[in-house]
Amino acid sequence: MMAALATPFAEVTDATGQQLLVAVCAEERSHRDQVCAALAAGGHAVLARNATVEDLLAACTDRAPRCVVVVADRPDRSALGVVRLIRSKLERVAAVIVCRSARGTEVRRALELGVDGVVLNDDVEDVLVAVVAVVCAGQVSVPGGQRGDVTMRALTTREKQTLALSSRGLTNAQIAAKLFLAESTVKSHLSSAFGKLGVSSRYEAATVILDPERANGLGIGEIRSESECASNHRPHFKSITNL
Repeated sequence: MMAALATPFAEVTDATGQQLLVAVCAEERSHRDQVCAALAAGGHAVLARNATVEDLLAACTDRAPRCVVVVADRPDRSALGVVRLIRSKLERVAAVIVCRSARGTEVRRALELGVDGVVLNDDVEDVLVAVVAVVCAGQVSVPGGQRGDVTMRALTTREKQTLALSSRGLTNAQIAAKLFLAESTVKSHLSSAFGKLGVSSRYEAATVILDPERANGLGIGEIRSESECASNHRPHFKSITNL
């Protein structure tokens, strides 16, 4: 299938028979030229090739692309911000990030935030055409060597509990008191959970936990609700005890 898609000048179409329109956003001209050449040779129609998001959006006012390819050093916060901005203006556009390198946790986070495909620079000529076709068909594509890293290891019950309490602003000492744990154990649980989530701080962890869809998918939503419910009811139980 990939060989057929990569056949030079073989026009690639969608289910309706329309050629796939692709827009490219890359600051460096050499990268932009490389990506556009690969797409054109593979049969995709390059609708826009721009260095900035503003120029890309301006070029797409009359016709909307089916997919946008963003070239970045890594799939980091800056690259994801570019994708988010483009998607805020172009509805239902698929997004692929082409990058020099990417850790498994970065790829996983990019997918969680709506990126449809990730391609490494060294693989552009071989797979980009196929990846664009795949994401336009509603599928997700990641580098084969990172397949295992994209699936997050399950959080333990203690990790979920410490994350839920941390998202409410409790300190490690307060979490330790609530869960009857040593403070060092709380730090260990949070460190392990951060690694699984692909984050490095409480703030980044909170952005995951406070997103209802992502929190429920991780099994944190229910635990967070239970802990909040328990806090809300605690004064009531105390008043009964004091009677």
